[in-house]
Amino acid sequence: MTLETLFRPLLHLVYPNVCIICQSPLTPDETYICSNCQNEFDAFLLPNESTTDMLTSLQNCFPNQTVISDALSLYRFYKQGKLQSLIHAIKYDGFSRIAVEQGRRLGEVILRERPNAKFDFIVPMPLHKLRKIERGYNQAERLATGVSEIVGAPVKELAQRTRYTSTQTGFSLEGRKRNIKHAFQCSSKLNGEHLLLIDDVFTTGSTMLECAKTLKESGAGKITIATLAVTAS
Repeated sequence: MTLETLFRPLLHLVYPNVCIICQSPLTPDETYICSNCQNEFDAFLLPNESTTDMLTSLQNCFPNQTVISDALSLYRFYKQGKLQSLIHAIKYDGFSRIAVEQGRRLGEVILRERPNAKFDFIVPMPLHKLRKIERGYNQAERLATGVSEIVGAPVKELAQRTRYTSTQTGFSLEGRKRNIKHAFQCSSKLNGEHLLLIDDVFTTGSTMLECAKTLKESGAGKITIATLAVTAS
């Protein structure tokens, strides 16, 4: 952890009108992130561009999967990039309001690219209860709240995480599969609902797929996934 990362929450508490990424002053119409940093995030611009990347990755990593039907994302994620600083601030520095704001941006993409989609529920990827205590909230739930404000479907926490797993970062594909296997449960009986499953970052899709399988086994119909970012290959 760098000194910049360590003191960033304190800096924003004392000087709230600075960008949480570059610490430059914010204009009156900016909140948390300056326009320069926001514009440096590598957004997907072409219709279905993120869908192609995500479904291709799923097909390559899980050739026989049919659980996830559709996928959408907002940005490409690069290690050590400014978006990583944003996601770190959301997950570990307590900036849950930024997650809601970015969730609204993701919701606008979903509404624009899937204008006729009818989602019954927006489902945040669950955190284990101990990790939720550590962070104070589930960042996926905060993202889902922002998406819900734009898309209109209600947020419903249908899935629970039953095992406290290691972070997926650093694992190989096979390691990710083993780490996340049987980590979720769904206590609700579903009846063919179209679910929109939300998370922060999509890498191989192993975690979202395992959760989606659990929801499908409980009776879910079509499952669409949406994330703030996709790890760039």
